[in-house]
Amino acid sequence: MEVKLNLSESLEDYLEAIFDLIKENGSARVTDIANRLHIAASSVNQGLKKLNQEGLVSQEKYGPIELTNAGYRAAEKIRCKHQIIYLFLNRTLGVSEKKADNDACGIEHALSEESFEKMVDYLIKNNYLAEQNCAFKLKENKEEKKMTAEQIMLDKISVGSKAKILKVQSKGRLKRKLMDMGLNRGALVEVKGKAPMGDPIEIRVRGYSLSLRQNEAAEILVKEV
Repeated sequence: MEVKLNLSESLEDYLEAIFDLIKENGSARVTDIANRLHIAASSVNQGLKKLNQEGLVSQEKYGPIELTNAGYRAAEKIRCKHQIIYLFLNRTLGVSEKKADNDACGIEHALSEESFEKMVDYLIKNNYLAEQNCAFKLKENKEEKKMTAEQIMLDKISVGSKAKILKVQSKGRLKRKLMDMGLNRGALVEVKGKAPMGDPIEIRVRGYSLSLRQNEAAEILVKEV
């Protein structure tokens, strides 16, 4: 799942530091984060409070800091962005490893999503990324999310819209009935009208009109076109 958050630069640094410490040592504590980022422990505590409010970290009293599922995904994306910028600077522009890493720390907070995606595409196109690189996972998650967002049940399609049938999800007799009506995978459906309460639904498919009950339309997965 793609994670979109509006975190300050310092909060992103905290999240990334927690992620790295857990990967390296198995746990992250306030003093560890403070030492890594060269800041006061009191500042870390304030940052953790904000991250906790965002639902990204959790911590038992005096215990280590843990990333929630959302926090892990967000930190993973931040870390991946740093890695991609580093690779772009180092491998395509020839910037030294140390300077590329330092510059990536500053650029990652200001880089737009579009620029990041263009960097990823360039690195993949020119074979600068190994297949296990985090960028491939991010692209895959984004494509899956896009596909899922485009899928909807037929009863949710608005009047006047058209959709392509992806799957009839019902079983047994109802599935056979719908398929006999021409509601097969790949068929183009146009919603012509709906009764005041949404039931029945008038549609046009394969050149003829028919009426569907709302519960029948709710069994047909489509993609609006």
